[in-house]
Amino acid sequence: MSYNLQMKKCEEYIAANLGKMITAGELAALCGYSLYHFCRVFKAFFNISPAEYIRKLKLKNAAEDIVNGKDVLNTALEYGYETHAGFTKAFLKEYGISPTNYKKLIKTGGVIMNYQIKNVDAFKVFGYLIEADYEKGGAFWKNIDFSKYPKYPENCDDQGEVAMWIHPEEVSGELKYFFGYKTSDSEVPEGFSEIIIPAAKYAVFEVDKAESAEELANIIESAWKQIFSEWFENNEYKYDENNICSEFYKDDNAYIYVPVV
Repeated sequence: MSYNLQMKKCEEYIAANLGKMITAGELAALCGYSLYHFCRVFKAFFNISPAEYIRKLKLKNAAEDIVNGKDVLNTALEYGYETHAGFTKAFLKEYGISPTNYKKLIKTGGVIMNYQIKNVDAFKVFGYLIEADYEKGGAFWKNIDFSKYPKYPENCDDQGEVAMWIHPEEVSGELKYFFGYKTSDSEVPEGFSEIIIPAAKYAVFEVDKAESAEELANIIESAWKQIFSEWFENNEYKYDENNICSEFYKDDNAYIYVPVV
């Protein structure tokens, strides 16, 4: 039997038995593979371990049930969690928000963002330092006429682009906006500034794809608001005031990097 069919069998078995304890060994036996071979094939197909796949699917289905009116405790028990607290902790880790607040957010048209906690090495960016009005908030790039600034060197933005408000000078307290590209180059192009972003721990939020720049800007602005009004309120992490928030853009993907401790 082909790997595609065996992995499809696994998906169906997991979906039908989410309320039970499912082990990788059980799934390997279902497919007729050794545990080692099964785990390698599963990771190749789904890019996560069997346990992580099962955990995410349980929480996804639980979230849908809660939004549709099911009681949080009964939902937790249905998906194999022994306590309300254990389920809430797992839910917070996955979605950055409590089950109750998740329901409120979805009912009012809010957006839940996928995120990961990552330790990011120091990196370098070249770009434009722009006098700007901080009150205009996230996705400030939408207000900038980039034709007034020097053009990027050819193929320089292969590693992605970065947008951020940098720390103010001590005397004036004025913030500056930076927009540029991540780079490994040593020579700063004429008309550009160089900034070294120090190594730090970040909550990295994946932003929904958009059909246009205007729509992306609106999503980014809503995401920033949600991070500080909801995510930090319902999460164990605290904002790291010694490091810099940023937006990261590469190809059609957008992310928000928030330093945390």
